[in-house]
Amino acid sequence: MKGIGIDIGGTNTKLIVMDDKNTLLHEERFHTAPENGQADFIKRLGAAAKRLKQEWKAVSIGIGAAGDMDPEKGILRFAPNLNQWRNVPLAVSLKKITGLDCVLENDANMAAWGAYELEIKRRYRNVVAVTLGTGIGSGIIMDGRLYHGSTGSAGELGHCKLDRAGEQCHCGAKGCLEAYCGSYAIMRSARRAIKNPEAFIARYAAPGRERLNTICLTRAADNGHKPALKIWRDMGENLGRGLADMILFFNPDCVVLTGGVSKASRHFLGPLKSVLASQQITTPFVKVKLVVARNADLGVYGAALLGMERARH
Repeated sequence: MKGIGIDIGGTNTKLIVMDDKNTLLHEERFHTAPENGQADFIKRLGAAAKRLKQEWKAVSIGIGAAGDMDPEKGILRFAPNLNQWRNVPLAVSLKKITGLDCVLENDANMAAWGAYELEIKRRYRNVVAVTLGTGIGSGIIMDGRLYHGSTGSAGELGHCKLDRAGEQCHCGAKGCLEAYCGSYAIMRSARRAIKNPEAFIARYAAPGRERLNTICLTRAADNGHKPALKIWRDMGENLGRGLADMILFFNPDCVVLTGGVSKASRHFLGPLKSVLASQQITTPFVKVKLVVARNADLGVYGAALLGMERARH
């Protein structure tokens, strides 16, 4: 069995083909360009998925995207990081184009399923996966099954409020966890703290990526740059505060951190763990396992795997 996995990001959309032995067979990507509208995107995505179905004889499609989903109807209800898209019938549209059943989930749910299958190999039954990227998402697995809640909106950790009069979030509210720990928020802190950004970029940017980004900030912290170290420390403390609430709510066996920003975990994991260790109700925090995913692309893998799982049953 072979399945197509799709991960829709604000900048790029990634497509892969996997088989049911968890082998990656193919991957490609294209620019999402959400500013060009929903119809243009669906046309380009549908053409790519149809081609992959024909080339690889795929039997299923799984789609992950950031935002509020209706997984039963296959509708992306609201995507703050996709040009404020609303009510996009992604699954229905792709089924019309490809003829394949499509599973649509929030990208954090897909990352949770990818973590469950690939990172912890189903060793734990209750898992929270947190995606650290442009935004902050989380997916919840309870007793080995994705938990959606009553409207499909469960797990919106990124929009839990740390400070209702705090930093501006992309969702329109203030003080969301994402407004402190998403990559755009981390870069907002960096622009405030770094007095000479041109010199900072020249010294710390990765070759070929000469701009202020989380990679540049991580390399600066690796070299002991004090403002960079403080930014990551603050980020870890804020993420710890959000995770502490999630752990108290759901009492998981395991929390998995994934996404591009998780690559800087060596700088924020210590402060995060300190916040968890300081909680007054200690039992859930003593038991929970904290894992940093080896694979930063769990969302697209989870999409392919969940699509095949649903097709199998």
